[in-house]
Amino acid sequence: MQSRARRRGPRTAGPSLAGLGAGAAVAVLALAMLLKFSTVSETGRFVVFCVLGITLPGFALWRLIGSYRRNLVEDCAAGFAVGTAAQIIVYLASSSVGFQQWSWVWAPIVLVITFLDREVRSRVWCRVEEPLRPLQAWMLAAACAIVLIVVFVKGPMEFLPAYTDPLRSYPDLAFQQALAASAKYDVPIATLWLGGEPMKYHTFFHQSTAATAWATRIDLTDLIHSLTWLPLLLAGCALVFALTQRFMGTTPEGDRRVGTTWAGPLAVLVAGLGGAIQPLPDLGLGGISTAVAAYLSPTQNLGVLVTLVICLVAVDLLRGQPPRSRWVLLIGLTLIAAGAKSTILPLAGFGFGLAFVFQVMARRKSGTALWAGALCLTVFLGALVLIFGGESWGTKLKPFETFVQLSPYSALRNGDGVDGKAQLLTALTTLLSWGLASIGVLFLGRRWRDPGVVFLAGLSLAGLAFTLVTTQSGISQLYFLRTAFPVIAVLACVGLANLVARLGDQRSAVLVGVSGLLGLAACAGARVGAEDLKGVKGPWVWTVAALAATGLLVAVGWKLARRRGGLLTAFVVGVAAAAMVGATLVPLQAVVSDHASALVFAKPGRGGATAPEAGAARWLRRNSKPGELVATNAHCIIQREEICDSRHFWIAALSERPVLVEGWSYSNQANRISVRTGVNPSLLPYWDEQELAANDAAFTAPSAAVIERLRRIGVRWLYADNRAGQVAPNLKSFVRLRHATLDATIYELR
Repeated sequence: MQSRARRRGPRTAGPSLAGLGAGAAVAVLALAMLLKFSTVSETGRFVVFCVLGITLPGFALWRLIGSYRRNLVEDCAAGFAVGTAAQIIVYLASSSVGFQQWSWVWAPIVLVITFLDREVRSRVWCRVEEPLRPLQAWMLAAACAIVLIVVFVKGPMEFLPAYTDPLRSYPDLAFQQALAASAKYDVPIATLWLGGEPMKYHTFFHQSTAATAWATRIDLTDLIHSLTWLPLLLAGCALVFALTQRFMGTTPEGDRRVGTTWAGPLAVLVAGLGGAIQPLPDLGLGGISTAVAAYLSPTQNLGVLVTLVICLVAVDLLRGQPPRSRWVLLIGLTLIAAGAKSTILPLAGFGFGLAFVFQVMARRKSGTALWAGALCLTVFLGALVLIFGGESWGTKLKPFETFVQLSPYSALRNGDGVDGKAQLLTALTTLLSWGLASIGVLFLGRRWRDPGVVFLAGLSLAGLAFTLVTTQSGISQLYFLRTAFPVIAVLACVGLANLVARLGDQRSAVLVGVSGLLGLAACAGARVGAEDLKGVKGPWVWTVAALAATGLLVAVGWKLARRRGGLLTAFVVGVAAAAMVGATLVPLQAVVSDHASALVFAKPGRGGATAPEAGAARWLRRNSKPGELVATNAHCIIQREEICDSRHFWIAALSERPVLVEGWSYSNQANRISVRTGVNPSLLPYWDEQELAANDAAFTAPSAAVIERLRRIGVRWLYADNRAGQVAPNLKSFVRLRHATLDATIYELR
C-alpha cells in the first residue's frame, strides 16, 4: 500500500468553480476588447489559433520538459510563452526553405503526441498541485482586468481604426507592421521602406506575427493594431503573479506565509500601472510600467513575457529544484530572448552574475549561476553579430543623460548648455519617484538568502543601471528599466508581504487594502494641493506629507482596533502600501483625463494615412507580386521648411512590398549617422541626395529617361501620393495608370 502511494505521488487537485469563474470573467472581457475593432471571423480565428496553435502545445512542452503543474494560471501563461517561442523557432526554420505557410504544423503534431503516448499524456494532462483559492482568483482577475482596461482605453480606443485619419496615428506601429510584412516573405528580414535594405534588429515578434498571419489569414493591420497585444499582455500579467507566488506559499515549517492571497494580484497591479509616483502637476517622471508600452511597442510586450518566463525557470534552477531538464527550457528561451528584445540578455546575465557572487560568498554551489550566466553572455555576443550585425541602434554610453531628456529638466533649466543644477534636481525627483513606488524592496529581509531573490535583484539593478548610463534618441534607454520593472514589482510586493508578516496578524491583508485605497486618495489630494505650485519642492512636500499622514492614520486605526503588531510597523506598512498603490493613480486617471494621460501615455499624432491612401496601398498588395519594387513621392510624415520627419512607413506596411525610398528613419544607416553626428535619426536628411532627387523626378518632372532609370533599378510600380506634393499631369504618358483614389494614384511601369 505504501509503495503504491509513493508511485502515485502527492495528491493534486483541480481548480475550483469559483476560480474558473474568475478566469471566465477575464476571458469575456478580453473577447469583448478584441471584438471592438475586429470582425467576429477574425477574432474567432485568432482566438482558436492562440489556444490550439500556441497555448496548448506550449502548455504540453512546459509540463513535459519542466515537469510543472503548480496551477493553471502559471501553466497556461508559461505555455503561451513557450508556444510562442516554439512558433518562432519553427517559423525561422521553415521560412528559410520557403515553407512559411506551413509553420503551424508543429502544433497539431505536439498535441497528437500528448494524447497518443500514455506516459506523455499522464505527465501533461494531469491535475494541478496548488489551485488558486476563490478569493485569490478573483483578486487576480480584478487586477488583470484593471490593467487591460487602462491599456485598451489608452491604446486601441485612442488609435483605432487604423489608417483612416492622418491626425490619429502612431508611426511606430506602421514600422512594426512593415517589418512583419517583410517577415512574411524575406529571409533575412529587410527594411521594406528603404528598398529592402537588410535589417539588423530584434525581429522575433515580427516572425511570430507573420506565422500567425499565414496560419489564420488575418491581415497584418488587424493583428498588430487590434489583436496581438492582448494575449501577450494578459500572459505577462499572469506570469507576474506566478513569479510572485514563487516566494509565497508555505514556510519550511508548513505554515502559510502572510501575503499568499494578495501579494500576487498586487504585483500585477503595480507592474501594470505603477512604477512612478507623479507629484508634479504638469510634468511626467518617466513611464516605466508595463501599460505604457504594452500596446504601442509590440516588441517590448513580447520582451516582458520572455523575461518573466526566463525568471520563473531561473529561480527554480538556482534553488536546485529538479528536474535538470528545465535547462532545456532556459536554453530555448534564452535563444528567443536574443531576438525578442535586445534588453533582456544583458539584464538576465547580470542577474546570474550577482547570484554567482552571492553563492560563492555564501559557500554554496554556484555552478548553475555560472553556467546560466555564461549561456546569456555567449548568446548575447552571438546575437550582436548574427542578429544585430554589430549595430548599437543609436545606443551610446553617456552617464546620467537620461536626466537631461526627462521633462522636468527642460522646465528647470536656465541658460544655454547643460544646466547641472537642473539635471541634479531632475535626478533626485525622478529617483525619489521610482524609489517610493517600489519601496517594498527595502523589506525583503532574510529573503536575500534566496538565490532566486538575488537573481531578480541583479536583473532589476541592471535595468536601472543601463537606463542611467546609456542614452538613445526618444529616451529609448528607458526600455531597460521597463523590461526590469515587472521583476521590481514582484520584489516590492514580496518585501511588503515580508514586512506585513512582522505584525503577526492574519487580517493584515485588510491593512494593505485600506492603505492602498487611502494612498490613491492621498496622492490625488497632493496633486490637487500642488497644482498651482512651481518647481519640484512644493509638490513633493505635499506628496510626502500625504503619504505620511496616510501611514499615521492607518497605524492609529490598526491599534484602535486592538490588532496585533507594533505601531511603528503598522505605520511603515501603511506608508509603503500607500506609495506603491498610489503610484498607479495617474495611469488610472488617464482613462478619464487627457491631462493625466499626457503625463504617462503617448498621444496620437500626425502622419498617418487617409482611408483612400490606405486603400490604394492595399490594392497594390492584391495586384502585385511579393518583392516587386515600388517608388513613391511620400517621405515625410511632418515637413516644415527644411525639417523632415522621415518616419513614413505605412506604404510598405500596407502594400507589403519594398519601396525604393519611402522613409529612411529606423534604418541601420540612419542610426549609424545619428551616433556619429548626434542628430535625431528621425530628422536626418537623406544621405543620398542624388538617388532621392532621381526618385522624386519621376513624379514632379517625368521623362522617358527618368522612368527608364527607375525601370533599370527594378522599380515596377509608382505610388503617387497627392497629399505629399504636386504630381505632374503628364506622368501617365510614360506609365500605365492602374488605380486611382481621391488621395493616391498607382501606376505600373510599361
